[in-house]
Amino acid sequence: MTKDFTETVTRQGAWSFVATGKGYYQPGKLLCCVENTGNGYIARFPGQTSMRQDHYVCLDYAQAVDLIQGLSMFKKELGFA
Repeated sequence: MTKDFTETVTRQGAWSFVATGKGYYQPGKLLCCVENTGNGYIARFPGQTSMRQDHYVCLDYAQAVDLIQGLSMFKKELGFA
């Protein structure tokens, strides 16, 4: 992660959205959306070109917690305080 780029994160009900922000070629372009399905989460990463398909990650609530805990060990590398 570089400080020259920012992302915006918003939430609307059971959905959250991560979009490009300052520094990106196309600010506002969707990077990821996450839905709380009531049984867990489905994250969709849109294919950014015609040659790349969308990528999905499905997690139940326990898996999502475990993933956040695991990734928290990399928070400095990921650009979080």
